[in-house]
Amino acid sequence: MSQLTSGSMSTQERSITVKGDGRIKVKPDTATLNLGVQATARTATEALAQANTSAAALIAALKAAGVGTDDIATSGLSIYPQYNQGGVAVSAYQASNNVTVIVRDVSKAGPLIDVAASSAGDHITVGGVSFSVDDAEAVMGSARAEAIDNARKRAEEYAAAAGVTVGGVVQISELSTGGPQPVFARAASMRAMMDSPTPIEAGMQDLSVSVTVVFELL
Repeated sequence: MSQLTSGSMSTQERSITVKGDGRIKVKPDTATLNLGVQATARTATEALAQANTSAAALIAALKAAGVGTDDIATSGLSIYPQYNQGGVAVSAYQASNNVTVIVRDVSKAGPLIDVAASSAGDHITVGGVSFSVDDAEAVMGSARAEAIDNARKRAEEYAAAAGVTVGGVVQISELSTGGPQPVFARAASMRAMMDSPTPIEAGMQDLSVSVTVVFELL
């Protein structure tokens, strides 16, 4: 976005308005696990009882592994009938209980999935893993500086084409930032979790910011 305004110096200040973008790459420091249990039984009561038992064991195992109570939250609870092939009669009931787990040390994400699988056994479900930066604001400074530099570069290019010179900054407005967006990873299969440690790689994450800057024209 660029806007060049001009006029008599006595009646209107000459200025140029440009948009600048800045981006940095950071290592995620927080993982979010979507874990749960699922049980199927002849009656809804039996299915729910089995799911509740497995869910309690899963939560207890997570806490024993060092996850704080505030970092474990129930995210879903359901009971659904299962129908026979004709779709008429109910053949069983399926109950599920899901929790969202915040892991403050990304390196522990894989081991915690293994802990969950061991505690819940065949009832375990893993909905996925996402990664984020806990305090993105603390690392945005360099992205903002890059955004200002980018805005000045654009302003100077327009000014050079117009035969004028860029002066000082008149106004800065920060636009909505682009991050951090959670990065999702596909969980390993149930068999892989049982046979070997679950590998989890957080990778890198982009954080971005955009600013609108008004520069004086000389």
